Amino acid sequence: MSKVVSYFRTRSIRFIIVSSCIAIIALLVISHVIATFVNFQKSMSEAVNIQTRELSTQIVFNYENYISSVIKTSNIIQTNVDKYDLDSAAGAASFSGYLAEMVQENDDILKIAIYDYSTRICFASSKADEIGGIFKDEDTTWFYEANLDPTIHVFSVPYPENETGTYMMNVSKLFRSQERNFTGVLKIELSFQNFIDLIKKSNLGENGHITIVDPEYNVVYTSQPEGNDGGEIDVIKRIILGKENVNINGHVMAVNVETLANTKWRICVFINIDKISEIQNIFLTTLVLTSLVIAAVGAGLYLAVAQMITSPMKRLEMAMLKVEKSDYFRMEEVDIKASKEVEAMIRQFNKMMIKISELMERVVVEQSAQRKSELNALQSQINPHFLYNTLDSIIWLVENNKNREAGEMVVALSRLFRSSISKDSVTVPLRDEIEHVRNYLLIQKYRYADSFDYRLEVDEDALDCMTMKLILQPIVENCIYHGLKNKIDRGDIKITAKLDGDFLMLSVSDNGYGMRVETISKIYSSFESGDDNESVGLKNIYQRIMLYYGGNAEMRIESEPDEGTVITIKEPVCQ
Repeated sequence: MSKVVSYFRTRSIRFIIVSSCIAIIALLVISHVIATFVNFQKSMSEAVNIQTRELSTQIVFNYENYISSVIKTSNIIQTNVDKYDLDSAAGAASFSGYLAEMVQENDDILKIAIYDYSTRICFASSKADEIGGIFKDEDTTWFYEANLDPTIHVFSVPYPENETGTYMMNVSKLFRSQERNFTGVLKIELSFQNFIDLIKKSNLGENGHITIVDPEYNVVYTSQPEGNDGGEIDVIKRIILGKENVNINGHVMAVNVETLANTKWRICVFINIDKISEIQNIFLTTLVLTSLVIAAVGAGLYLAVAQMITSPMKRLEMAMLKVEKSDYFRMEEVDIKASKEVEAMIRQFNKMMIKISELMERVVVEQSAQRKSELNALQSQINPHFLYNTLDSIIWLVENNKNREAGEMVVALSRLFRSSISKDSVTVPLRDEIEHVRNYLLIQKYRYADSFDYRLEVDEDALDCMTMKLILQPIVENCIYHGLKNKIDRGDIKITAKLDGDFLMLSVSDNGYGMRVETISKIYSSFESGDDNESVGLKNIYQRIMLYYGGNAEMRIESEPDEGTVITIKEPVCQ
């Protein structure tokens, strides 16, 4: 994201306006196209689903109504059989006449006959069927399946009638007369052609058809021409029940699979929806082309507006470049006729340049003087503080008749001040700063009667590096006065100096009382505030390194109660 922002910051206002507007137009157009097409596609899909569902429901309803009427006829015959004396010739003839009436009332029923267990015709609606005659066809599946389960109607696979070629099917069921002690099989021959004609009238589209399968996925009936299977059985196996859009023989088909009531069959309706895809493609093409035209017109308008806005500003930029190439803060008055806003910018630019030319030299001089004054003031804060403590130590030695030690302290003090005031620069080589702090430690060891030890671990390659003058001595002073002064055990001070890449690492550690987290937080807070109650020496060092190194330095305090304190200064390497 930051790279994108940086990229646009380096570009012209005209480029930003035009590119932003084009991006917004493109985003809106794309969003509009996607949203409109998705909504259109959703609406079309819902319409297709409704049409498919209604068409499938109507076809299934017609078939189930067709089957139900046959089952109803079968049940009526079973209910009324006990009204006839089947044992007498007159009663049998009367019952056959009743069956003939049932055929006349239902256009789909061709013949009704009842067979005994020897497949002899006992009763028949057609006079062409000889009473007492044996069923002569080889296929007697309808007879045996009806005897296997007396509770169901057995439906045969539709088959073409030999003479007319029209499709027929058989419905059979076990038949009983409780009063006449008669058991047989009722067989109803149906015309399947009416149902086929209904299918042909249904608008299923190109290659749209209906297929009926049994539980083993054998085709009971299909209106699909032979040779156009296209793997539809695999599709039916995958769907089982429900609806899905599939591709069969290069056509998009909406397939709906349902179970037929009163049978073990499933009816599968295949409806061609290629036209829907064509309509969607035409709509998408029209929508995209219209949107592109609108986007092109919008982009042209934005380009014209951007040109109108940025042209005067471009002329102002050229005038500014001319001022930039002139002598140091010498300028010519910029005079460009433009819009109200741009002319206001020109006036303010002229005033700004005049003001800058007046203030620049004064600001530079004042800042330089202030920086030097701050460094001198901060450095001067150390000397009286240190001198007071050192003289206090010498006085103590003299009062205790330790004149030799006092003399040695005076010599060390003279060397100390010689190194501190020998140069005007605020920085010295690290070897001089180490010598300075060594003299200070020698003085303090006399003062505290060897109550502590000290170690200096300095890398040879770091000795020639420049560091700020009097940067270690105040830290060592803090170690003695705040960490070791009242310590019962012998104290230990360790001073290390080493190079770490482009930085010089200075560290002073002691084994004194240490500090709590709250105390360290207060010291850090005092660095940025005007509070001088917390660690004057550390605050002084922090301010000096921040001023001199421009913030490219660091002071870190690490301490644990009763464990000691480590103070580390990280400053850039200066040779």
